Amino acid sequence: MSGEIRPDLEPLLIRIDERVKAIQEAIREINESRRCPTHAEKLRTLERMVWGCAVAVAGITIRLVLQAFRS
Repeated sequence: MSGEIRPDLEPLLIRIDERVKAIQEAIREINESRRCPTHAEKLRTLERMVWGCAVAVAGITIRLVLQAFRS
């Protein structure tokens, strides 16, 4: 059975594959309908804030390390 599918299982596998594809399409439609420009802008703003904070913390850390080596 390594290279072949048993004949009695083939229709079942085909139906399962069709159902999985239908579920994937339904999920894709739900995700597309949930997109909202207002939420996208809020997420972009939050993302920028997080990256800004990360850069600031990295900068402070580098400055402290450099000052520790100079002392």
